[in-house]
Amino acid sequence: MRRKAKNHTPTPMGKFLRKLREKKRVTLRKVGEATGLSHVYISQLETGARRKLPTPEKLKPLAHYSNVTMKELLEKAGYVGSTEIIETFEQRVNKAFLHAINDPRLKYGTRIRKELDLNTKRFIIAVYEKFAGRKLL
Repeated sequence: MRRKAKNHTPTPMGKFLRKLREKKRVTLRKVGEATGLSHVYISQLETGARRKLPTPEKLKPLAHYSNVTMKELLEKAGYVGSTEIIETFEQRVNKAFLHAINDPRLKYGTRIRKELDLNTKRFIIAVYEKFAGRKLL
C-alpha cells in the first residue's frame, strides 16, 4: 500500500540535487547504490520532505557522485554563505582612489590629501584613467 504524497516545497539543495541527477539521467536507486545512501533519503532531500539538513559527511558522497565541489553543495544546503562580496559605489570609488594615488608613476608633484569628498575622488580617478589608459571604475 502506497502512502499518499504530501505537498512539500523543495529546498534549493533539493532542486540542485534533482537537476544534477536528471542531467546524468539516472534513477534515485542508482544514486543510492553509488553513494551508499538510501534512495528514499535522497528522494526526501530532493522533494523537501526531509527538512533537517544532511550532515556534511552525507553530502560528501553526493558531491563526489555528482561531480560538484563540496563547497558548492554546502552552499546549497545552507551551511556556507556565498562568497560573493557586494561593494557599495563609495567603497569602489575609495578603492580606485587609493590605487590611483599610490601609483609609483605619480609620486612626483603635489601630495594629495586622502580626506576628499566623493566627487573630487571621482575626478582624480578620471584623470588617472586617462593617464594610465585603463578603467578603474
